[in-house]
Amino acid sequence: MISLRCTLLLAGWVILLPGCSNETETELPIAGVRRGSDDDAQRLYNRAQAADKSGRGKKAISLYSGTADKYPHSRIAAAARFRQAQLLHQQGKLDAAFEIYQMVISRYQASSLYTQARDSQAKVAHAAAEGSVTGKLLWFKPDLDIKKVVSMLETVRDNAPRAPSAAKAQHAIGKAYEGRKWKSAEAVSAYQKVVDEYPRSPYAPEAQFKIGKMLMAGASKGNQDNSNLDRALNTFADLRQSYPNSKSAAEATKMITEIRTRDLQRTFDIAEFYFKKGQKSSARVYYREVVRKTGKGNLHDRARNRLQSLQDSE
Repeated sequence: MISLRCTLLLAGWVILLPGCSNETETELPIAGVRRGSDDDAQRLYNRAQAADKSGRGKKAISLYSGTADKYPHSRIAAAARFRQAQLLHQQGKLDAAFEIYQMVISRYQASSLYTQARDSQAKVAHAAAEGSVTGKLLWFKPDLDIKKVVSMLETVRDNAPRAPSAAKAQHAIGKAYEGRKWKSAEAVSAYQKVVDEYPRSPYAPEAQFKIGKMLMAGASKGNQDNSNLDRALNTFADLRQSYPNSKSAAEATKMITEIRTRDLQRTFDIAEFYFKKGQKSSARVYYREVVRKTGKGNLHDRARNRLQSLQDSE
């Protein structure tokens, strides 16, 4: 078919307008699509690679970014964006690298680089989390670092919610919060999510153990009703039942012994308080409780001696 833009029909004759060709059109232009865009993208990508190989990292990053920005649907766009992220990562610009890796993950899921981008992004997030815990996080403002770190780890978790990386990221969230003493409630909640949502992951036993330890620490800070100590005891007992062969289960056994010892000491201290106040009946109740719960040991002997002295004084 001859192009209508180049012809004029006059009295049954087809007249070719000046400057036009009589070649046939095989394709109509489509809005939003640039012909040869893959070739143009490749040329720009080649320039980026040349800068990359010559060690001009800043220039390479700019050209890789330009390739993906101008030709986001080209066959080379994913590779350009991924290499941009890698260079930013190598330069220590982890925050920027994280965001660029996310572009690859969200926009190029069919790319062969998808898994590499996801794994690389996870490394950035965990490096940030580790830096946050050790105090070596230099690329965020101090008052924003915990929020940023948690946000990054949540992104890693949600990018692959059923992969092992999800449990690892959630556990790292708990650890990041744990590193800030005033965030203990958030840490317990984060670790509990590991136990609840990833019970078969290798991070679950340790997460449950961490919960118990923090509850014990809360009791040590003067919790009057000692509910945290009771919750810690139940947490450790559940850990031993759910993960009997784990290293954390062995540690939980030690903690249970410690809690029971602390509980007995508390009972003995109450008995001593009543003994010194001269309230013999009340003191006797608590001393007997110590004797009943212990078969031997220092507290056992001291409680028996007190009971004997109370009996002799009557």
